[in-house]
Amino acid sequence: MRRAGPSRGARRAGVRAVDAHLRRVLEAHRARIEAWADSVDRIFQPLPLLTASGEAALRRFGNDAHLARARRLGVPRPSTDEELLTLRQSGRLVELERESRFWVVRELEHSFPYVTPDTRKLLEEIGVRFQARLAELGAPPFRLEISSAMRTPDVQAALRRSNVNAAQGTSAHEYGTTVDVSYAAFAAPLEPVVPVEVPEAPWLRPPLEAFARTAADRVAARRALELKAILGAVLRELQAEGKVLVTLERLQPVYHLTLDARLDSGS
Repeated sequence: MRRAGPSRGARRAGVRAVDAHLRRVLEAHRARIEAWADSVDRIFQPLPLLTASGEAALRRFGNDAHLARARRLGVPRPSTDEELLTLRQSGRLVELERESRFWVVRELEHSFPYVTPDTRKLLEEIGVRFQARLAELGAPPFRLEISSAMRTPDVQAALRRSNVNAAQGTSAHEYGTTVDVSYAAFAAPLEPVVPVEVPEAPWLRPPLEAFARTAADRVAARRALELKAILGAVLRELQAEGKVLVTLERLQPVYHLTLDARLDSGS
């Protein structure tokens, strides 16, 4: 004799019970992520902001100094796409990853994500020291946001027409040694900031990790001034070591950075 299965009503009740359980699991994880974000936010509350003297130290070098260094340490200015391609194929320029452990590259409208190998090493060193200072505070490894890199003369001329902050004449950005790093925005860490394990519903893991990343982005936005000061301290240190020239821009919220030494040889 065939045994009767669960009634339709019993099946519906079972589905509702499962749905209610998953909602409780989801809300518990969301609450845990929000609590984590609040705890990180509190880390930055007592930290000092960049002082006037600190800002002055990051404005010691003008465009002429950046340009002189770029000409000495960079590649010949590529005036055509073919010349740019040749520099890439020869290894004199390397492409910055869209996302790395230390930075993200924004959508670049007026530059290309290329730098010299030494400049890439400089960015890595900045990222290492920045995240080390965050670790000392117990904060997660927020990343830099790169907003501009390599420009050709044509791109620089086009930018000058729309951006009053763009250098007149030749720019240090045309040699592959110079990048702009935002001090008003920082990116969430590359790896998930809050471990999420939902064995009974693994499909919930990606949206929960996305929620955690958004929570980290919100903390970074709220604490941009504190992060700006931490990054500024790192840049002053590297500038004192002769590895980078820094200009804290006024009209755009970026640190304008130019390589100041060949990092392989230390010259």
